[in-house]
Amino acid sequence: MRWRRWLLAIAGYLVVAGIVGLSAATGWFYWDRVQTRGEQAARAVLPGLAAREVPEVFAYDYQTVERSLAQAYPLLTPDYRQEFQKSANTQIIPEAKKREVVVQANVVGVGVMSAKRDSASVMVYMNRTVTDKTRQPLYDGSRLRVDFKKIGGKWLIAYITPI
Repeated sequence: MRWRRWLLAIAGYLVVAGIVGLSAATGWFYWDRVQTRGEQAARAVLPGLAAREVPEVFAYDYQTVERSLAQAYPLLTPDYRQEFQKSANTQIIPEAKKREVVVQANVVGVGVMSAKRDSASVMVYMNRTVTDKTRQPLYDGSRLRVDFKKIGGKWLIAYITPI
């Protein structure tokens, strides 16, 4: 009789452990699928998004530089937006007006470096043409690492680093 209770107790514990283990495995597989699909979605969306948005951040005309940069601010994460606005107000806007700078930016290549469900890094190859009051165009090619972060279901630029 005692052995029977003991065996039933052990069997009960094994059933509970099996259910817990199976639930954990199911949860792990589900979360892995969520992560993988998020990564695939990021890899599909971000090259086109970077090709559209990076020129908006870098291109401006000295006559409308405030408006151009103000249109680029919503493309940035809140932290990077503050840093970028500070740089724009202290350096970019005054210098653009003083030298009458016009910058045209064109993305010529994009590649995903790394991607996760809610963050990614993209390599952007960009050509710029900078013209100032001397009217001599300066051509410049750049490689940029553009870090994206997904906030509220929308991909925003978290940082831009020249490479």
